Amino acid sequence: MLLPGAAMATEATCEYRHPAHPSWDFFTACSYETNTVDGAETLTVSVSNGSTFTTVDRETEAGPRVTVNGLAATRLDRSDSRCYRTVADGELICIHPPGTSAPAAPVAPAAAAPASTALAGFGGGQSGYCLLSETRNGAEILTEYGACVKRENCLESEDGGTSCVTDYDWASGRITEMARAAGWHTLDGGAVQTSDAGCVVDAKAGVRFCYSRKKMTAADHPVLATVSP
Repeated sequence: MLLPGAAMATEATCEYRHPAHPSWDFFTACSYETNTVDGAETLTVSVSNGSTFTTVDRETEAGPRVTVNGLAATRLDRSDSRCYRTVADGELICIHPPGTSAPAAPVAPAAAAPASTALAGFGGGQSGYCLLSETRNGAEILTEYGACVKRENCLESEDGGTSCVTDYDWASGRITEMARAAGWHTLDGGAVQTSDAGCVVDAKAGVRFCYSRKKMTAADHPVLATVSP
């Protein structure tokens, strides 16, 4: 059971499920710190996939007030786990005891919800920049460059192998999907090889995709020099 108290680091297992974006879902290790000040209990959670979120439980004259990353939420009765449901998007967020087994399906799934307005780092996300280009007649042509959010989920098999599925959600609305395991690596279903500057290349399709936490420059990606400021 998660208990109020002074700030401390505690290991746990975190679950996140979004009814409108199932590719964002995760069930993985995390840790949290608990702090109680003036009757408000705050949990600051760091997830192994790069996601971070903060929950606040406060008793007011009007009754309990609960938020997750500043979004209005409700507490769910989940035995030894602390679970929340955001009011606007119906996202499920749970902090389970360490070693909890992943459920086969979402717990008490919500009805369809509108697209998320949560912060980029909430659904297992890591903000950065994506670049997609294509080689035509021997010349590299920029398809798109801009802000994006990387969301990765990895699973370990019984033989110790690891497989990962990664979604890159562009600010423009484009979605790029990547999958990898020992011996293979794909981008939108096509086989790719890793390249320099955080890129992968699909030689057969002539496609190059790159991701970086920082803005990219023409020094590392000459194709950007072809874009007007």
